[in-house]
Amino acid sequence: MSSALNDNQVPKNLINIITFNVTATQTIDGGIIPWVNIGKANEEILNLIDADEVVIAAHEITISVDYPLAKPTSFHLFSSIGFSRKLLLIEIREKFLEFSKSEVESFDVYGLDLVALDVYQTNSGKIELTLDIDV
Repeated sequence: MSSALNDNQVPKNLINIITFNVTATQTIDGGIIPWVNIGKANEEILNLIDADEVVIAAHEITISVDYPLAKPTSFHLFSSIGFSRKLLLIEIREKFLEFSKSEVESFDVYGLDLVALDVYQTNSGKIELTLDIDV
C-alpha cells in the first residue's frame, strides 16, 4: 500500500451526524422543519434550533461536495473555537453561492435543502464532512 494516499482515499469512520432543524414560522402550529434551504440560509438561521451549539470541536475541517456539482470538490474551514451549526451553514451557503455563479456549474442554490452533515474522522485524525442534500 502506498504512503502517497491523499486525504480522500484514507479510510474514514462516521463519528457524528449533524442535523438542521428550523422552527416553521409560516404554519399555524409552529412545527419543526428537518432541513434548511441553502439559498435562504441567512433568513432561516434566525429560526435554526441550537444554532450556536458547537457541534464540531476541531479547529480545521474539510467539506466534500459532490451533488449538485459537475465535478466533486472540497474546501477547508478553520475556526479557533470549533464549528457551530450557524457557522457551518453560513460557510456552506457562501461556497454554494460561489459554485452556482461559476461558468461550469448550473444549478439553483434556492432549490437545495441541507438535511444533515455526515462527520467522518480519517485514520490520520482529520475531520471531513459530506453533505446530505435534498432537491
